Amino acid sequence: MRLRILGIAALTILLQACAYKGQIQSVSGAAEVMPTRRINADAAVRIDPELAEMSKKVNVGFVCGAHNYTITPGTAVSESIMRTLEPAFRSVSRVETREERPGTYFLDFKLDEFAPRLKFNPGFWMATPESTSEISIRVSAFRPDGTPAIRTTARGQGNHEDGAGSCDKGMDVVEVATQEAVQRAMEDLAQKLINSKALLED
Repeated sequence: MRLRILGIAALTILLQACAYKGQIQSVSGAAEVMPTRRINADAAVRIDPELAEMSKKVNVGFVCGAHNYTITPGTAVSESIMRTLEPAFRSVSRVETREERPGTYFLDFKLDEFAPRLKFNPGFWMATPESTSEISIRVSAFRPDGTPAIRTTARGQGNHEDGAGSCDKGMDVVEVATQEAVQRAMEDLAQKLINSKALLED
């Protein structure tokens, strides 16, 4: 009976509400760019505000469900896109409209989906946090003469579990999973946009 009371008390502590906000560091998929696929031309990159300012409340299960977890990876995603593309072109600049840099490759990035999730696997004394995160980014690319080159979607998924933790550890786990998802998306971007030679071939 005493152990049951202690267990209920521990769960009550887990369920006390707090708000957590998280961010991630930028990453790069440039290592996936094949040297023979690099393009001797300039590129202009537009990143849609919905993607650049992306922030989302994390979907949480019952345990620790009274807590609010918000992840804001937009800035890091924007920087990651630029870092991934810079080695692939002669120069890469960020623009708001295609008209700012005529005569260059124009690459337009928009958010397709961002789904961060967090659950706590109940234990005897504390819950173990586990997070999965999925991101997909739509890309529209145009050649310097204005003709469409490719429309594709870069996707990435991340997963991370903390060996032992509590509600206050949830944000850390979400950050790791989200950064991993962005890393995978950048690697996918390099493969589909650069290594595929889609920008050069009709």
